Amino acid sequence: MDNDFAHYVMRMVFALIVGGLIGIEREIKGKPAGMRTNMLMCMGTCVLMILSIEVFRQGAGMGDPSRMASQVMTGIGFLGAGMIIQSRFSVIGLTSAATLWFVAAIGLVIGWGDYLLASASTILIILTLTLLSSIEQRVAVRMRRHILQFRFPIEANAMKPAKKVFATYRINPENLELRRGDTKIVVDVEYVASDDKHGRVVQAMRDIEGVEVRLEF
Repeated sequence: MDNDFAHYVMRMVFALIVGGLIGIEREIKGKPAGMRTNMLMCMGTCVLMILSIEVFRQGAGMGDPSRMASQVMTGIGFLGAGMIIQSRFSVIGLTSAATLWFVAAIGLVIGWGDYLLASASTILIILTLTLLSSIEQRVAVRMRRHILQFRFPIEANAMKPAKKVFATYRINPENLELRRGDTKIVVDVEYVASDDKHGRVVQAMRDIEGVEVRLEF
């Protein structure tokens, strides 16, 4: 039992190190789930897997260790969902939630005792979060989400030429909201396009008689 205990402690320490390595990258980028969160997540799932193995062994083979793993991953899914925040124009926290879920999976692997698979998984997730981030940013420069807000007098009936602008530049607005005031109509539009195309759309909107662009980015 003493030998088993030493092995289990080694697994927990290894889980702390792995969670810390992944957490450092999250901490540097200022994400909500930082180093301590990832360390606790990895070690916690490791402990649960060790517990599942011990229950199976001391129960003379009764039960199934994989059931604990499946329940843990389901629970982590709910925890990750709490990190996802939907704002008016975007959804944030998806990467952090996915990272926590993956860290939990690595913790289970370490608890099972497969150090090689856990090490390979750690290297791959760190490479994904660091190296691929620069590629993602380059793609985002070409195509990214834009917001456009403009208004016009009610009597101007400027929606028809505004829609024509979007059709001309082949832009399909993902979200469009109209708010009618006493004298003017305010329109909020969200769409994905290149910066160059967005600039041309904004200028075309300003060229429409009666239209005032109040916000664009």
